[in-house]
Amino acid sequence: MSHRSWPRWCLGLLLILALVAGCVPKLAEMPTPEPITLRFAYRQNTVELQSLFDRFHERYPWITIEPVETDRFGNAGMDTLLRASTVDIFRDSRDALQYAAEGMLKSLDDIQLGDWASIRDDYYKGAWEGLAIGGQQWGIPAGLDMLVTYINMDQARALAARVPDAQWTLLDFMELTTALNYPEGLPNADAKLFGFCTTPQGVDAIVFTYLHGGRIVDDINAPSEPTLDDPRTVEAVQWYADLYTRHGLAPDPEVIRTTFRRGGVFEAAMRGACGVWFGWYSDRGGLDDRFEWSFKWRMLPLPRDQAPFNLGDVEGYYITKDCAHPKEALKLLRFLSDHLEAAGKKLPPRKSLVESDAYEDLVGEEVATIARSFGESRVQMIPATSMPALETVGGAFFQAVQQIITEDLDAADVLAEAQQQVRSAFKEAP
Repeated sequence: MSHRSWPRWCLGLLLILALVAGCVPKLAEMPTPEPITLRFAYRQNTVELQSLFDRFHERYPWITIEPVETDRFGNAGMDTLLRASTVDIFRDSRDALQYAAEGMLKSLDDIQLGDWASIRDDYYKGAWEGLAIGGQQWGIPAGLDMLVTYINMDQARALAARVPDAQWTLLDFMELTTALNYPEGLPNADAKLFGFCTTPQGVDAIVFTYLHGGRIVDDINAPSEPTLDDPRTVEAVQWYADLYTRHGLAPDPEVIRTTFRRGGVFEAAMRGACGVWFGWYSDRGGLDDRFEWSFKWRMLPLPRDQAPFNLGDVEGYYITKDCAHPKEALKLLRFLSDHLEAAGKKLPPRKSLVESDAYEDLVGEEVATIARSFGESRVQMIPATSMPALETVGGAFFQAVQQIITEDLDAADVLAEAQQQVRSAFKEAP
């Protein structure tokens, strides 16, 4: 082919291509998706989602997200929105699983959740299970909360108390709470300081029981037998009771009731009257409450004993049954799952997000280090659905703990009696 014939050949080829192209559908001119709007409900002052909604809309311009904020505390506002069928997606606690029984939520299966298949192992163990009932998934993890230990650092420094590191044990716990225990009044001050703020009606006795390797039922998620007289359960309860009766490290419940009438030990902690206490990860500094703490604090994980134990809770994203665009709703939730900001004040439920430099920049190196330690064991979620048998055993356990403390009784005797009382009732429960 000569140089002179090139332009004529090239023109012929272009004409042939143009004719062929005229016979082929123009793939570039795909129809534009119909615009849709998804209404997303969440509680005020818990998470900032608007910037993420805007970024999602830039990627999928035919999908508009309309945020619907409702009351931060209480259930009336969210309940009204759901029962009026005015929202497509909402974010809330595991209490929302009650709506599944009423047929108000869309169930989720492996096909719908296919976009999460490659990252499911990145979630903290227990997060997905916490939003399922009987193996059926109803929610997608949005944020975790973990029970942690808080220390009043203003008092610890003033009293020159040694604060242990994150590998601390119950022995360290005893040393620290003893150093911070001035129930009759601090040196050169009128204020009282309680070594460990706790209440017999709270979850702390359960926490120490499971940390010690004890248990109150054989399987907390599928209980078939009470185990209140398990030797390690007895040891743990006696140890907890001794904080009151033998060591004086826990405050007299009556003193707390009369001094802090509005919030009990939680008010005492907020007002700086506690040396050490257990609280939620999201509490830090009053971040998830109405009041900011007026003192410096430090977070530690739960102290170590015989068994690894993380007590947690999980908030979820839920899709309402009347949502007309569930595929687009799932697309949004998958997008949010990749962004640590979507967790708000809670812990991002994916380990890779918590381990990122961006998360450390957000919460600080010390808190991030504690947060990263949660991935070492499974997160134990207290079952969200009502189980009469478990409630029976739990009620008997807390009543026994209260009796052991107030009457200064032997834990083995009281728990053995409680075990006998609940065994028959347990088997009769549905």
